[in-house]
Amino acid sequence: MAGGVWGRGRVAPVGGLTLTALAEGIQGIQGQPLGSPSEDPQPDLAAEPGCAGATHTAGSVPCSPPSAQEPAPEGPSQATQSSWEDGALADLALYTAGCMEEAGYAGTQETALTLSSALEAQGERLENQVQALVCGLLSQVPSLAEGRPRRAALRVLSALALDHARDVVCALLPCSLPPDRCAVEALKALLTGDGSRMVVTCMEQAGGWRRLVGAHTHLEGVLLLASAMVAHADHHLRGLFADLLPRLRSPDYAQRLTAMAFFTGLLQSRPTARLLREEAILERLRAWQGDPEPTVRWLGLLGLGHLALNRGKVRHVGTLLPALLGALGEGDTRLVGAALGALRRLLLRPRAPVRLLSSELRPRLPPLLDDARDSVRASAVGLLGTLVRRGRGGLRLGLRGPLRKLVLQSLVPLLLRLHDSSRDAAESSEWTLARCDQALRWGLLEEMVTVAHYDSPEALSRVCHRLVSQGTPAPVHLLQPLLLPQALLSQVQQYPSCVPTFLSQTQGYLRSPQGPLRRAAAVLIGFLAHHTSPSCVSQDLLDSLMQDLGQLQSDPEPAVVSAAHVSAQQVALLARTLEPPHTSRLLSLHLLARLARLGTLTHQGHSASPARPLPVYTDSPFQRRSLADRWGCLGAS
Repeated sequence: MAGGVWGRGRVAPVGGLTLTALAEGIQGIQGQPLGSPSEDPQPDLAAEPGCAGATHTAGSVPCSPPSAQEPAPEGPSQATQSSWEDGALADLALYTAGCMEEAGYAGTQETALTLSSALEAQGERLENQVQALVCGLLSQVPSLAEGRPRRAALRVLSALALDHARDVVCALLPCSLPPDRCAVEALKALLTGDGSRMVVTCMEQAGGWRRLVGAHTHLEGVLLLASAMVAHADHHLRGLFADLLPRLRSPDYAQRLTAMAFFTGLLQSRPTARLLREEAILERLRAWQGDPEPTVRWLGLLGLGHLALNRGKVRHVGTLLPALLGALGEGDTRLVGAALGALRRLLLRPRAPVRLLSSELRPRLPPLLDDARDSVRASAVGLLGTLVRRGRGGLRLGLRGPLRKLVLQSLVPLLLRLHDSSRDAAESSEWTLARCDQALRWGLLEEMVTVAHYDSPEALSRVCHRLVSQGTPAPVHLLQPLLLPQALLSQVQQYPSCVPTFLSQTQGYLRSPQGPLRRAAAVLIGFLAHHTSPSCVSQDLLDSLMQDLGQLQSDPEPAVVSAAHVSAQQVALLARTLEPPHTSRLLSLHLLARLARLGTLTHQGHSASPARPLPVYTDSPFQRRSLADRWGCLGAS
């Protein structure tokens, strides 16, 4: 074999003739009757009448090459027969693969399928031709038609990989495969042939293969592939890591980004990351953070998170935290999502800097709870829940001032996001509210779950009653100097001062583009106004609320109009009872206990005012999330 077809001029198009020759060659190789070889085992298509100038399809009646029809001489030696088999299969494979481009749609598909069957059966006899065949296939595949012909042609590469994984990998390493299905099927075959079936399975379960071929999700697929290989194919990581390093400076932008993504993912492996000094890796990642391209900054942020958090303890906080906090203000969703995810992982580590993060996130996190991007809202709400869970011990003792203020600042968005059109954001809000209830001991878990899944104004009324009062009144037997710490007393007196903030925050949602959120905001204003003491609000705030509720009378959603009308009545009733604020005074613990026993002290700390009628709202027409859906159960039959 003198180098196969890659060194020859290309002859007539391949079609039914080549398929017949290939089939007869396969039959001979598998031990069926076979004609004697000619000096050149390549079929001479030009010698066949009607075949030189026309393209044959798979369904045409083929002409057979002379070498396949001559009678075989009797009694050939076994060595001669084996030598012919090796040469015939290799030369036939090279020739057929090289001619697939000219075979047309049907011819390409049939040719590739038949050739791959031959290679699967006798692939171990092609050791000396594997690299040439792989390179030839790669040069042909991009020009083939999309769909079944291209996938069929790639089966040839997959068949080769089953018996020659090392040679195929060596042939592929210098190449930059296009991110198409040009390449994914071949990669699956390589991994399967190498014994890394779990990598293939993990990628399938995570949607990694689909992302790998997407124009906008290719790098996400590369990151998933790197993670799967860290988990299930660590015997390849050192070689891959070493091969990636020079490609990080490749002049080809697409290849450089792919190498950067793989490099970032491999940093999850501690043995692999040790191949370079940590200072060198940090220097590289910091340089990526300063790149003008958002994609490069995103990969640098991911790599920094892997390096700092993958060893069971937090390291490089001085480098990590400023980068993460700065990324929260980025416009690129990937950067914000990566920062939120890394901050959550940081909080899950032992001795996480809860106090520092509470202070740093207080001005940065609330705007993200109302971000226009669904994934950012859901992740930001989840991060708040994780922060509350880690700081719940201090919150119960009346400590964690910055975290307590962050929770109260986020309370209205969390309640209203239970009605979010994004299922992830709504479920994340429910989970975070449950963490807040547990940490601050509100005793409102049942009510919050009811509000999340059912149209229950009564449950929302109980929530508002608890939150706009002076907190949950402590039992009388606890109102003793030795059992009621000053910090807890200050907690009990904190909530009424937040009422104007609660109302102003809710007012902003009256202009939400989501109908369910507008209705939920109107209903929340009604209950807040109903349970609020007149001394906690100003006339200016009430006038502003009346104006915005009045504008909702022209809302396109009838349910919003109805809710706004009822809530406007509650605001008007509150305005009528408005009186000069009471002079604040300090009450001793013994006096508080005595007033509580007599029942003359309300949750607001003032004498009870005439009761205002409870607002009544019509049923919401908006679909709610059901608990059956949440747990994946069917309704009762």
